[in-house]
Amino acid sequence: MAQISRRQFLTSAGGLVLASAVMPRYLRNALASGSFPSPGRPSGTVISQIKHVVVLMQENRSFDHYFGAMPGVVGFADKSVTPKVFKQPDPKNLDGYLLPFHATTHTTSAQALPSNTHDWGPQHESWNTGAMTQFITSRLTTYAKNDAQYSMAYFTQDDIPFHWALANAFTICDGYHCSVLGPTWPNRLYLMTGTIDPTGKDGGPAYYNGVPESGWSWQTYPEMLTAKTVSWRVYQENDNYGLNMLEYFNQYQAASPSSPLYQNALRFYPAGQFEHDAAHDKLPTVSWILPTSYQSEHPDYMPAAGADFIASKINAIASNPDVWSSTVFILVYDENDGLFDHVTPPTAPKTTPTEYITVDTKDWPTGPIGLGFRVPGIVVSPWTVGGYVSHGTFDHTSVIQLIERVTGVMNPNISTWRRKTVGDFTTLLGCQVGRFPLLPPTAANLEIAEQEVRRFQLPPIPGADQSFPLQGAGQKHLVETC
Repeated sequence: MAQISRRQFLTSAGGLVLASAVMPRYLRNALASGSFPSPGRPSGTVISQIKHVVVLMQENRSFDHYFGAMPGVVGFADKSVTPKVFKQPDPKNLDGYLLPFHATTHTTSAQALPSNTHDWGPQHESWNTGAMTQFITSRLTTYAKNDAQYSMAYFTQDDIPFHWALANAFTICDGYHCSVLGPTWPNRLYLMTGTIDPTGKDGGPAYYNGVPESGWSWQTYPEMLTAKTVSWRVYQENDNYGLNMLEYFNQYQAASPSSPLYQNALRFYPAGQFEHDAAHDKLPTVSWILPTSYQSEHPDYMPAAGADFIASKINAIASNPDVWSSTVFILVYDENDGLFDHVTPPTAPKTTPTEYITVDTKDWPTGPIGLGFRVPGIVVSPWTVGGYVSHGTFDHTSVIQLIERVTGVMNPNISTWRRKTVGDFTTLLGCQVGRFPLLPPTAANLEIAEQEVRRFQLPPIPGADQSFPLQGAGQKHLVETC
């Protein structure tokens, strides 16, 4: 099924029937019923209809790596940048450079690509003050990594069919950036708090994957929601891959087991708890979902495992019509793992308050905090059905800003510059046309991927006479305002 395109399904006589057969069951039923909320302006009717915001942040993939070849997005066919950006200097290649190359998952073990170094230093070196020319060399010279060339690998629809189908069914953001030119923890702190404490007042600056002995103590967004009696919960299993940033804050560590902070942030749940709560209309206003390590998509964990995890959450929401008709599900990725993306991120002027680290550190404090490189971002809801693409600029604080619109609880940690630079997703809402999406069977594809990883070797690195990466022809529906 993964080899048949969405357009072929939709234009063939039996396309809708065949698509229906491969979608997750309850999402298929919800969309086939055609019972969508009435489209409306985000400032009015749509926001008032949202009762649940569900946020799933996966791990370490860049936009070009997943979607650079997708028709209709700002990808490999982008004429606004010089071709030099795609020709990343590579002293190991006979051409002297390495182009993005297709890492097929069907004849290689590309589902298990190795991770690249992606700390503050290498990420800023890759950015290269906006030149975007050191994705390979920063990792070769600084860390002598043998896998630096895999930073240029990308997938197509055949490799990650569910992710592409989700983007073709709902709304993808090709201007969604991670918040920090750095690793996982700082980016997840922006999602949960809106800052990394760059002045060092409350345990920061948190620009690396670690916590100082003094701990962190600035106010998190869930605390602000608690103060306004807005319900929220972190859904996590015993294996949360160390991704729960809240557990590292002093106020959470000191919380009593009966307190809202402990109950909502630190409890562990069995697999399937979110699905149960969604199906039985027991979701809080705001849900943050943490994947297990295997399901996180962090290289070298498989995208196919992440697809199966994502599908189960969306399917559970769609299983209850009342929940489906009142929920926005946001799928984003924390950072790019050092994987190539060609779009230069917006960065703040040097005098911008809280957008630069202003205390002495022992490591790599120079350069702007962000925005970081583009990562995948897809908004799934009854108001984003139709295969749209938004070219608006977003980052992890955009998620908080949407929650602010829904709950009325403002987060003062978000800088003025970010509020002016990134949107809050409301321009995406209310434009649905009710198209029938094709979502492939994730469990079957995961089984195939596991077999391929066991059977094949990693993809070869291209030598001389490389081919420029191709982007599929076609145009997705563009949405900026409704």
